[in-house]
Amino acid sequence: MATSKLQVYRKKRDFSKTSEPPGSLVGESGNRFVVHKHHATADHYDLRLQVGDVLKSWAVPKGPSLNPADKRLAVETEDHPLEYIDFEGVIPEGEYGGGPMIVWDTGVWAPMDDVEKSLRTGAFKFRLAGEKLNGGWMLARLKPKPGEEDQRNWLLFKERDLAADATTDILSARPESVKSGRRIEELVEKPKPPAKPVKPVKLNPSALPGAVKGTAPARIEPQLATQTAVPRGSAGQREVWLHEIKFDGYRTMAHLSAGEVRLITRGGLDWTKRYGDLPEAFRRLPCRDAIIDGEIVVPDDKGISRFALLQEALSEGAGNRLVFYAFDLLHLDGWNLMGAPLEKRKALLAELLTGQVSARSAIQLSDHVVGDGRGLYDQASEMGLEGIVSKRASAPYQSGRSKTWTKTKALQIGDFVIAGYTRSEAAEGLAALALGEWVDGELQYRGKVGTGFDAEMLKQLLARLEPLRAGAAKLEGAPKEIIWVRPVLTAHIHYSNRTTDNALRHAVFKGLRDVELSTPAPVQRKRFISDADLASISITNPTRRLFGRSGPTKLDIAVYYALVGDFMLPHILGRPVSLVRCPTGRAQDCFFQRHPFTGMPTSVQTFQSTNSEGETKSYLSVGDAKGYLALAQFGVVEFHTWGTVSNRLEKADRIVFDLDPGEGITWREVVEAAVHIRGELEALDLVPFVKTSGGKGIHVVVPIAPKHNWKKVHQATSAIATRLAASAPEVFTTTMGKDKRVKRIFIDFHRNARSHTAAAPYSLRARTNLPASTPVSWGDLESIDAPEDLNYSSLPGLLVTSGDPWAEIDAFARDLPVLSEAGK
Repeated sequence: MATSKLQVYRKKRDFSKTSEPPGSLVGESGNRFVVHKHHATADHYDLRLQVGDVLKSWAVPKGPSLNPADKRLAVETEDHPLEYIDFEGVIPEGEYGGGPMIVWDTGVWAPMDDVEKSLRTGAFKFRLAGEKLNGGWMLARLKPKPGEEDQRNWLLFKERDLAADATTDILSARPESVKSGRRIEELVEKPKPPAKPVKPVKLNPSALPGAVKGTAPARIEPQLATQTAVPRGSAGQREVWLHEIKFDGYRTMAHLSAGEVRLITRGGLDWTKRYGDLPEAFRRLPCRDAIIDGEIVVPDDKGISRFALLQEALSEGAGNRLVFYAFDLLHLDGWNLMGAPLEKRKALLAELLTGQVSARSAIQLSDHVVGDGRGLYDQASEMGLEGIVSKRASAPYQSGRSKTWTKTKALQIGDFVIAGYTRSEAAEGLAALALGEWVDGELQYRGKVGTGFDAEMLKQLLARLEPLRAGAAKLEGAPKEIIWVRPVLTAHIHYSNRTTDNALRHAVFKGLRDVELSTPAPVQRKRFISDADLASISITNPTRRLFGRSGPTKLDIAVYYALVGDFMLPHILGRPVSLVRCPTGRAQDCFFQRHPFTGMPTSVQTFQSTNSEGETKSYLSVGDAKGYLALAQFGVVEFHTWGTVSNRLEKADRIVFDLDPGEGITWREVVEAAVHIRGELEALDLVPFVKTSGGKGIHVVVPIAPKHNWKKVHQATSAIATRLAASAPEVFTTTMGKDKRVKRIFIDFHRNARSHTAAAPYSLRARTNLPASTPVSWGDLESIDAPEDLNYSSLPGLLVTSGDPWAEIDAFARDLPVLSEAGK
C-alpha cells in the first residue's frame, strides 16, 4: 500500500503549514510522470515517475538535457504521493523544501524492461511522452563512494533517437509551467508591507440569550439526530432550519481549560493521546476555557471525509492528518451556552475561530445553509456523502436523541430505462415516467417517478417519448394507465430505497442520460442508399421481437441499417464479412454465418479463398446497398469484417486492438486505457481511430499501408501489443486466460490474423437494447458515460447532425512497424 511507502515523505512535512498533499489511502493505477522545477535551498528539477501507487522521485540539480552527450546527476529521493503530480505552488519558508515549485513538464511514461528489475540492477530505461520531454531516456545508478553508501546517486541522460537534440537548451527555451503557463519567478509573492496588528477578538458569551454563568462540566453527553426521510426546513415549513454536511468520522467534544485540552468521544472516552497533533491546535484558540462539539475526520484528496482513512491514520499514529470539524459551542469562558439558540451559538463559534481557520488548518468550521436543505441534500447524494444534518436554528442544545436535530441519509442514485409515461393535462400532458431495469435480458418494471420536472422539461420529455410509442411492449406488474414506449431513453434517478418487489421509493427525476457526438457533419455526404433501395426492402414477421418480450423488433433492425447505411457502407463494401443471424429472435439461437447460405440474396457476393490447411471455401462480401439492405430479412443483426478488401485479400489495410476489460474494470478505466494506447501508437508514427465495441470494451483501429501478408501483420501486432502491455503492466495483459485478466484489460491482437474478424463500424450487437459498435472521435470518447446509449434507436439521429468521424480513415494509413516480440 502507498501508506507504508509514504512514511518518510510524511515525517518530513507539517501538513498544517504546507499545502503539499498528504497522500490518499489508495492510489489510482496509471503511468503518469511529472518534472517539477523547484527553487529551494538549491535550485533543481525533480523527475517523478508513477510506479504502482506512488511517484518514484529523483532530484536533478542541472535539469534534464535533450543532448545524449549530457550526463546529469539525479539523486534518488523519497517516494511521493500520486496527488503530487499536479502540485504547483509555494512551500512555506522554514518547511522541508521551502520555495516555489511549478509543473515544468508532465505526460505519460513507459518502461523498456521490467521496472522492479531495472531499479534493482541500476539500469533503468524508459520512454517519456510529455509536452517538452519525449523519447527514450536512461537512469544509470552510480556506485557509492566509501562512507556514502546511503547516497543513491544516478545519472540521467537522453537516448539517441528522433527526440534527441544537441543544439536546443530545453530548460532555457521552455521555462514555463505546462499547467499554469507561469514562470517559477511569478509564483514568488512580493513582500507585503507589515500588516497592522490584529486586535484580539472580543468574545462576549454573556450576551447570548439563555447563557448561564457557571463552571464547565467534566462531560456533556452529545445531542443526537433523529432519522428523517427528507430534509427539514423545506418549502411550506415555518421554522428556520440550518443544514450541515453529515461527516464520516468520530463524534468528539473538545474540552479546553487553562491550556489543558481533552478530546472526549461520544461514549465518554478520553482519546486525547490518540489524536496526534490535534490537541495543539486547540491551545491556540483565544479563550480561557471552552467546550466545542464536532467530528474528527480524515478527508480524501477531494475533501470528502472517509472513515477508512481515519482508521488508517489512528492505527499508524495520527500525526497531523486529522481534521476537527467544529459545529457547536457549548461553553465559553465561564458561560454555559447550551440554553442559547443554535444560530447564536454557531455565530459565536465562528468568532472564536476567526484567524484560526485556513484551508490547511486542523480545525475547520462546519458551515451550513439556511432554509431549504434540498439543494445541499442533492449535492451530498451526487458526491457520495453520508447525507446531511438539519438543525432548528432557534433550538437549545439537548443531550441525547432529539427532534430539533434530524439526519437525512443521502439518496441512492441510479440510471433507469424510461419504459412509458402517464398523462396529465394539468402538467403539460405528462404526469410521470414509468421506469424499468434490465434483468437477464428482460426489462422489469420498477415503478413511476413524478417529481423533479419543470414545465420545460415536461414538454421536452413528451416530445421525445411520443414518437417512441409505436412497437412498444407492456411490462408485467405495471398499472394499466401507462402509455408504453420503446425502451431507448435512460433517466438519472435519486431514490431512498426499494420495496420488497424492487420498486423505487421516493424517486426523483434528475435528468436524461444523453450522449452527444460532435464530429462536424459534411455539408454533403455521399449517398449509398437511394429511395429505390429503401422501397425494395421486404420484411416478413416485422413485429417479431428479439431478445425478450420488451426487445426491439425485426423491423427496428431493418430500419436502423437503412438509416445508417450511408455511414456504414464505406467501411464494409468490398470487404469479406461474417454475419451474426438471429432468425428466431432468441439469443440462444443466434449463430455466426461465414459462408454462403440457402436463399441468400443474389446481391450478396461470394468469393473463394484457400486457408492455411489447403482447404478452399466460399466467403461472403457485401457488394452494394441492395444486398446490404436485404440481409435484414434473414435475421442478420451483426456484421463483422476482415481487415482487408476482397480483391486484395492477402494484404491487410486495418488492424484492431480490442481492449477487453476483465472483472472489476469500469468503463471509465477502459476509456483512460484507450487514450493511453492512443499515445503509445502515435509514438510509433501510427494514426489510431477508436470505436465502442458495442459491449464493455473499446476497439482501437489503425489504418495501415497494405504491404504485408497476414502472418507478418499478426506477428507485428503481437509485438506491438506486448509493447503496449509493458507500458502499463498493472493495467494491461496480453494473456487470454480469464484468471489472468482480473482487474486487467486484455489487449486482443488476434483479430489481426487471417480470416479473423471484428465488429464492423456501426454494426449492432445481438444484446439487450441492440447497442452499436460506434466510431467516435477521441474527444467524444471521453464524454461517453455509458456506451449502450449508442444503440439502434439513438444512433441514426446522432449521425445526421454529427457525421462519420472515420470518413477519412484510409487517408491516414501508415507503414506498419515490423517489431520483434520483445517490442524493440
